[in-house]
Amino acid sequence: MATAEEVKDALNKWVNMLDDPEIADEFEDFNKTMQFVFPDIDYKTKMIFENKTARLEDGYNEAAEMGLEVNSDLFVGIATGEVDPMEAFMDGELKTKGDMGALQRLEVFMDID
Repeated sequence: MATAEEVKDALNKWVNMLDDPEIADEFEDFNKTMQFVFPDIDYKTKMIFENKTARLEDGYNEAAEMGLEVNSDLFVGIATGEVDPMEAFMDGELKTKGDMGALQRLEVFMDID
């Protein structure tokens, strides 16, 4: 089981990817909230996208446009490229909600070389 700090570190790497202008351009006019729920460590946080930028904010927003519920260790594995997110989704280990088109835009964060 990953810790809340490890999860935050992984999410902050995603936020920092938007420092790359090429990646940031993919999020122009993308103003949405992605709610993350990690039930195994009772941790909830949001990634708030605002026109080419993102920030993290602890807590829960029921009105978030997108959501992901996943165990912490699986998420860290996805964020580090050790776990295939599509395989985890197909196995039912990722529970998503919301706008699938918007969720698909987040794939850029999972294309780790």
